[in-house]
Amino acid sequence: MSIGNNNLALSKYPAAIDKHPDAKRALCFGDSWFQYVPHPTDLNKQIARLFKNTLFLREGVAGRDSAMWKAALPRIQREIGTFGFDAILLSNGGNDIVGEELREFVKTAAQPQSVGSGPWGEIPAEVFDHVRLETFEHALRYAIKDMKEVVQMRDLLSPGTIIYVHTYDYIYPSGKAFKLGPFTQGPWVKPFLDQVGLIDAKRQRVLTTWLVDQFARALRAFVSQNANMRLVDSRGTLKTASQWENEIHPVASGFEAIAKKSWKPALTGVLE
Repeated sequence: MSIGNNNLALSKYPAAIDKHPDAKRALCFGDSWFQYVPHPTDLNKQIARLFKNTLFLREGVAGRDSAMWKAALPRIQREIGTFGFDAILLSNGGNDIVGEELREFVKTAAQPQSVGSGPWGEIPAEVFDHVRLETFEHALRYAIKDMKEVVQMRDLLSPGTIIYVHTYDYIYPSGKAFKLGPFTQGPWVKPFLDQVGLIDAKRQRVLTTWLVDQFARALRAFVSQNANMRLVDSRGTLKTASQWENEIHPVASGFEAIAKKSWKPALTGVLE
């Protein structure tokens, strides 16, 4: 079987299924890690290259936040009910943890701390001084809640479909923004940490690494509590700042490394 272009928008997906009825099917729903314009570098495209006999429905949107996620859910529900996916790949939560939402839960060392009820374990000094832990706990909860709505749709319409979620990777707060011609977005991290008095690069990375680890912990718990879910843990794949194009997006080779080292083993045997 030779599919050719297997990474498709909704308008072309039904015809591809008619042409290749026996092909595996996967939905890629998420943020800029699944749709990183204008370069053909994002995870959705990298994974589609690895699994050439799977039809991927492309539902990634750069900069997708919680409101945009919720707006897409009725369409996603129809797609889950219609196409009988073998796998649903979700990329969500990065913006809530180390994206623009970071400004909502950073603080100066002089401002009061409320740790909330999260199972934080040992808290680094950088985090205790500069993260409103109770507010961050809410951010984690909302990120998981958005994904849970997709899980509930799957449970109702296609319970055998396997859902994958992922951890992203440890970022470098560099102050680098996304740039496309005259358009600039970001930076998302370093300016907010600088503003609250955490200006040392190594200490900034202690804080952001801890945030990513807490997101991974919450995801692991979420996956363990639902049938037919798997966690793709890509933390530690990218070892240097040069593997990041800006603060929160890898370069092409970085996306490729994450796809090959983390996603390919997880998807092998489910997709082809």
